[in-house]
Amino acid sequence: MKQYKVIVWGLGNVGRAAIRMIQEKQSLKLVAAVDVDPKKIGRDSGEIFNFPKTGVTVTNNIEDALKLDADVVLDYTPLVRDEKGGFTPSALDICRVLKSKKNVVTTLPIYYSQVTTPDLYKMIDDTAKENGVSYLPTGLLPGAYASYIPTVLAGLMGHVDKITVQSGEDDQHNYSSWVKVFGYGMDPDKFPQDKLKLGIASYYISGVYEMGERLGIKFDDVKVDHEWYTAPQDLHPTFGTVKKGTIYGHKFTMSGMVNGEAKVSLIYVHKICDDVVKTPAIDNEIHIEGMPKSLDISINGMMPLDESYVTSAAPSVNVIPMVVDGPSGFLQALDLKVVTPLH
Repeated sequence: MKQYKVIVWGLGNVGRAAIRMIQEKQSLKLVAAVDVDPKKIGRDSGEIFNFPKTGVTVTNNIEDALKLDADVVLDYTPLVRDEKGGFTPSALDICRVLKSKKNVVTTLPIYYSQVTTPDLYKMIDDTAKENGVSYLPTGLLPGAYASYIPTVLAGLMGHVDKITVQSGEDDQHNYSSWVKVFGYGMDPDKFPQDKLKLGIASYYISGVYEMGERLGIKFDDVKVDHEWYTAPQDLHPTFGTVKKGTIYGHKFTMSGMVNGEAKVSLIYVHKICDDVVKTPAIDNEIHIEGMPKSLDISINGMMPLDESYVTSAAPSVNVIPMVVDGPSGFLQALDLKVVTPLH
């Protein structure tokens, strides 16, 4: 069995899930783990998560890590938020890895960029091809749940007229620093709602574009709608009390339009304490209209609170052989073989 050598860059929630998956796979070997957290640097990359020791010490030096013999870098580094509110991954950092002749798989939303950010697409695609390696963006959202799974399911239809993908997450136990962008516990009149709407759209909307193009639906407009919700009572997530009347939830609807009608939509909810307050609902459902009249699929347990990042990490880990042994350039998961679990 071929063994693939892996560098994990970014040891947050997704990196944690990836480290454990790599430990469990005979076909994978961890050769470096990189993070900037002083509490993690210098410690074993498994031990920091109370996993078995990996024998790989966490470093904060990506340049030294890239000098090692490795097949792929799993890039789970944080996003940067620009002055307009958009989330912008570092394409320059991605290209730095590609120039070291290592493949990159990432959950970062430089996804379906030939449509959303064609300049970044060309830069990454050119750099990857020049160095004989590949770049693949894939995670849960954007990625496996939107748009990989809905597009595959659409293959059951004679034709598709409309597709709606709904999902969401309960952030009450989420200790990631980026959760603060949702303003939980803030006065809704003082919170920059438009800036958040732009930021969320920049993160997720690429999946809408890909589903549309894959299904042959040509948009004449793309719209983003945002609703926010105030707590009907005091709520108690792990990061502190959210007072009655302050922000506790958001619902984002991103739609590709044709003649004023939404044809491809992604509806995503961010909220806290779903076990206490059910509105807005977190529904993991895919609805496809056409022939036959409709196809409805629900996926339960996709983001359980205790292990909510496994399904984000798994698509990026399981695809490693196809990326390393596949063509060079900017890849899309739907153009590869079916992604199945590694052994």
